[in-house]
Amino acid sequence: MIQTQQTIEALGKLGLLERLCKYIKDEGLSNYRNLIDSVRKKTYERVQGIGDDFIPDNNLYDAVGAIYPLLNRDQKNDAIRAHLSQFDGLNYLAVNSNHTPYIREPLLLSDIVIARPLYWPGLKDERHLWEGKNNFAYLEKNIMAGDGLFDRTKVKSDFLVAYALMRKDFTSFGDDYVRAVNPKFLDRVMKGIVALRFAKSPEKEIENRRNRLYELLPKATHEKIEHFRKEADWTDADEFK
Repeated sequence: MIQTQQTIEALGKLGLLERLCKYIKDEGLSNYRNLIDSVRKKTYERVQGIGDDFIPDNNLYDAVGAIYPLLNRDQKNDAIRAHLSQFDGLNYLAVNSNHTPYIREPLLLSDIVIARPLYWPGLKDERHLWEGKNNFAYLEKNIMAGDGLFDRTKVKSDFLVAYALMRKDFTSFGDDYVRAVNPKFLDRVMKGIVALRFAKSPEKEIENRRNRLYELLPKATHEKIEHFRKEADWTDADEFK
């Protein structure tokens, strides 16, 4: 258990696959069952003043998120169930305001939301990061770490902030951000966005939803939209009914 806790601390502190050295990545992957079970079995004391909610262990969410892209689909679904075992006992408003806004990994958050759409936190929780800023250079200097990733001490959810920065209805910085972002992380952001848009899409809605993403997202990302839609690497919501 001590080793598992140490692994959780190391993974959770970093929070994304791109931040992991080989040793920590291998440790996380070899202990993935213990990490997922730690989410499932975590017990919390209810906190007076916030109803039936609790203060979540975001480090634990991020530990699982850091290795989530490395898991196969059955393992990913087990991770989703572990999170839902905590979330489903709460009012959905507590989940989408106090839990999911802190999940960093795009694929984990998008899969959870596919399973439970009401848990989507929206994109405005961290709007103070970009509102009133005149150019991307300010953001690059103040909230990015120089490796194409965000400074984890400045950003609560890497996925949500990346998605917001890329959307033309939120900022005018999308093109600049796409040029600066880590390419592997960008691919997972796009996979998450595409999953949210198309996972439950009727055939007749595909063209409209694709065109909407073309309107919202930088042109440099457009070829990824159809690629990831056809790949369809997302969870099946029917698994969680």
